[in-house]
Amino acid sequence: MVRIGIIGAGPNATEHARYYRDSSRSQLIAIADPDRGRAETLANETGAEAVADFREFLDNVDAIVVSSPNYLHREHAIACAEAGRHVFCEKPMGLSIVEAREIADAVNRAKVKSCVGFTVRFDGPFQTMQRMAKAGELGPIVSLCSRRAMYIDPASFGWRSDHELSGGLLYEINIHELDWMMAIGGPVESVFARTWTAGDQGPRGNDHLWVTLNFAEGPVGIHEGGWLASNANFYRNIQGTEAGLATNEWGNDLYLSKNKEPRTKIEPDLAFDLRGHFLDCIEHDAAPVSDVNWALKVMAVSEAVLESAQTCRVVPMSAEVPV
Repeated sequence: MVRIGIIGAGPNATEHARYYRDSSRSQLIAIADPDRGRAETLANETGAEAVADFREFLDNVDAIVVSSPNYLHREHAIACAEAGRHVFCEKPMGLSIVEAREIADAVNRAKVKSCVGFTVRFDGPFQTMQRMAKAGELGPIVSLCSRRAMYIDPASFGWRSDHELSGGLLYEINIHELDWMMAIGGPVESVFARTWTAGDQGPRGNDHLWVTLNFAEGPVGIHEGGWLASNANFYRNIQGTEAGLATNEWGNDLYLSKNKEPRTKIEPDLAFDLRGHFLDCIEHDAAPVSDVNWALKVMAVSEAVLESAQTCRVVPMSAEVPV
């Protein structure tokens, strides 16, 4: 049975805590949060111990979920890896390619297992898209399209309102969209992007973004997103030469369109259990599907998005991090 500790007591940490509490394969040991009251609330619900600092439970766990604010991911993930603990790190994996590489290096040096929380990519509709694309059922892939626009009251942003701490929209939320397009589209050859920011957030600020990914194998990926968008919309689409798949708004339903045939609603595959997969990696040495090495590739593309937006130029991907 894998002993689990969790850093953080927010919404994501709560979902992790409930999962590992209920799993027959794990034992939830402790919740760490500097807000002791919040840690105690979650610990009481899940039967764990509440502590202010995760270092208090390092010796009593096998694996740690890093669900702290984005600006603390580097510090926490590296400390856990260096202590020899398996690491599940929420996205983003740091706030720059430098931080991401430091985390990946620490995990690889320690030879511990890792997962990064790109949970959106593992939902049922995406699983169907990926399966059918990989099997050739759609024909050669021409394009991947994603729109993830919403309005979130800035008064609720907290630390997220400072893009130096959160990474803005791209790192806090819409990095999920780059992740799923990369998982299907393959290696990224170059990136072109623009961003818009409400107020002064510095050169890396981003409240709305437009991204074009040029994949080495031919497809083009297009994404638009915003978290101050007056016209909220959430949509994904994959176009092949023989057929295409698309979700309805908010991704609740999945539709298949074949050439010369009417569009039909289809039942999506089951969602992939990423948390259970983390346990598989620890217990059975399963091949990782979303580890720190994959996340490093996603971070490299994310950095290229910000660089392109700053320079208004196409950014070729570096050979240092093959993506």
